[in-house]
Amino acid sequence: TTKKQMAEQSKNSRIVKSIVGGAIVGFICGTVGAGGGMMLLFMLTSFLGYEMHMAVGTSVFIMAFTALTGGIGHFAVGGMPDIVSLVLCVMFTFLWARIAAVIANKASAKTLNRVVGVIMIATSIVILAVNYLS
Repeated sequence: TTKKQMAEQSKNSRIVKSIVGGAIVGFICGTVGAGGGMMLLFMLTSFLGYEMHMAVGTSVFIMAFTALTGGIGHFAVGGMPDIVSLVLCVMFTFLWARIAAVIANKASAKTLNRVVGVIMIATSIVILAVNYLS
């Protein structure tokens, strides 16, 4: 979907699609307890017609707030992870997010679509393997 095609949709149509899409993603992810970022990415591209570059940025932006509120809630109820693991996780998240952003900005929409598709399939296989083989 191009920006031109997206602009051709009426505002009311985009609002209704956003509400329905958000409800579907929220219900599925709330029920399963995982998959918010990938489900949101799928919804933004397939259902709402976002270009992949815009959808990836939007999804990451939204999920950053989700992770932040989840972390704050975890700390508020007394949960405390291993500090070394926490620091390493944060450091590598920032590092690889920056590297991925540089690569994504240089990639064509077609290449980015394929890479995201492969990552979604690989993530799904890993989740299935962890849940059913353990």
